[in-house]
Amino acid sequence: MQYTEKFLTDVYRDLLSVRLFEEKQVEIYALGKVPGHIHSGIGEEATYAGVLATRKEGDYFKISHRPVGAGCILGMPFETMFGELMGRVSGNANGLGGVLHMVSREHGMVGFSGTLGCDIAVADGAALSIQMAGTDNVSYVFYGDGTSSRGPVHEAMNLAAIWKLPVLFVCNNNQFAISTSAGYGVPVPHPGADRAAAYGMPTRIVDGTDALSVYEGAKELVDGIRAGNGPAVLDSTCYRMRGHFEGDQMKYRDAAVTEEWKKKDCIVRMETLLREQGVMTEEQMQAIRAEISAKIDAAVATAEASPEPTPEDLYRNLYAEQR
Repeated sequence: MQYTEKFLTDVYRDLLSVRLFEEKQVEIYALGKVPGHIHSGIGEEATYAGVLATRKEGDYFKISHRPVGAGCILGMPFETMFGELMGRVSGNANGLGGVLHMVSREHGMVGFSGTLGCDIAVADGAALSIQMAGTDNVSYVFYGDGTSSRGPVHEAMNLAAIWKLPVLFVCNNNQFAISTSAGYGVPVPHPGADRAAAYGMPTRIVDGTDALSVYEGAKELVDGIRAGNGPAVLDSTCYRMRGHFEGDQMKYRDAAVTEEWKKKDCIVRMETLLREQGVMTEEQMQAIRAEISAKIDAAVATAEASPEPTPEDLYRNLYAEQR
């Protein structure tokens, strides 16, 4: 597939934006600036950058908590995300939701859940609204290899298949469900793709360390969904570089295997391609990195300057306002 320089540059910006967000998240958590836990998505950025490169206006997105920074690909401001992450009123839920509750109607983000997979059918609901409106939009939903074994996931896939809903199910196969390896916890090699046939869904297995491989697989499926062919499943094989949460000692993992996966880092692979194809020089890539880093630093400063919610704020938005 031939790509324009603009397309490659845009995908690189998306990859780097999510990576730098995730790295900053880890940094400020270590400094005690984030209440609760965080779940780093370092190493999984290509799944999101590749898939979301197929989006268009009017689509819906139910992304996961890992990597939470993927919201920036959809246009969610760094300031809003860090505000919520740091428990400040500048966040999308005024700091009351935290890392597991990023949502933005403006950008089509229908939210996360603190209990993974339990609300995956929300993506079906968004898809049903698309179907009723008669547009060719798509509802994208991301979930992990561990989540793929939960009942609500299969209920959502079954319903989407019966009603031919425009849903792309994206299984982000990062090899671990907390401390349980996919090889132990799932009886098939590909948690998403190998189960798609049970629902009559087309599927593609892609290299989740290569954003362009992800894009090509996703585009083929999304084009079919937009044409009215019903739901599909994309299975993206990648690796969770950090623990389930920050502080996880990862004693359940083989360090040598982790080192092998690091050699396939999605950022490094994209930068190598950009250099080899003459799309961008090292200096240009460093300039983009510096630009994004500066925006992220400014967003963190803005969040820190924002007040924390008050106890009284807990009672806000419990009920809809009477009109």
